[in-house]
Amino acid sequence: MINHLFYKHIFGMDSKILLIMSRIYSILMYSKIFSYISDNASIKFFFIYVTSHLLAPFVSDYNINHYDIEFLMILCNQILIGMAIGLLFQCLFSCIIFIGEIISSQIGLSFSVFFDLGFHVYSLVLSNLLNIFFLFSFFVYNGHLKLIIFLIKSFQVFPLYNTSIDRNIIWSIIHFSSLIFLNGVYCVLPILFFFLILFIACMVLNRIVPSTSLFSSFSVIIFIVGMILLKYFIFKFYGISKILFDYLFHYLKIYGFKLLWHK
Repeated sequence: MINHLFYKHIFGMDSKILLIMSRIYSILMYSKIFSYISDNASIKFFFIYVTSHLLAPFVSDYNINHYDIEFLMILCNQILIGMAIGLLFQCLFSCIIFIGEIISSQIGLSFSVFFDLGFHVYSLVLSNLLNIFFLFSFFVYNGHLKLIIFLIKSFQVFPLYNTSIDRNIIWSIIHFSSLIFLNGVYCVLPILFFFLILFIACMVLNRIVPSTSLFSSFSVIIFIVGMILLKYFIFKFYGISKILFDYLFHYLKIYGFKLLWHK
């Protein structure tokens, strides 16, 4: 019944509400937030509809016919803007999964995988554990509030009824993603260097004292040392998450001001 109600009144909505809904839906879809929610599509639609009504007072009014070609162009523009914003947040979570894969490969947990229903792929347990911790840090750091503020200001940086898109936005997203993944590599470099020193020390010790066969118990030593390092890494994980969030919101702030300055 609720599906029939939505399909009946969707074309009778205000054009501004439909355009706001298209941008919010693209952000939530391409940031993979909706991938972890297994609720009915009508509930997601109702959530986007209510959120759009709450954001409507912050957006300038401009009525346009639903069946006009200009409305279709503006609708596609809102989807592209939502995709760009959603990909920025997806870069952060992909970076955390990348960090978890590097650590898992070093401490011998690459075999611990399970099927992720959100991304429909097999993923590592440690990567998803770090992803959960990162999501907690996102709420502790008030990332959800900053996301709402940025969503409101995005309608000022990218006006609702403006069909022009900055040509440098794609290169800017690529540059931002490279910085995020580079910082992710910097976060795991101490662990990589520690295991490199441990490998070299075991090889030298095995050559100096040939009677001691370390390779038979080498995997056990690596696993125990890796668990100890993982303990201290998780303790410092909030600081790492804070650095990544600072990069994200600093990038959004600087890039938004740059666009407003050129306008």
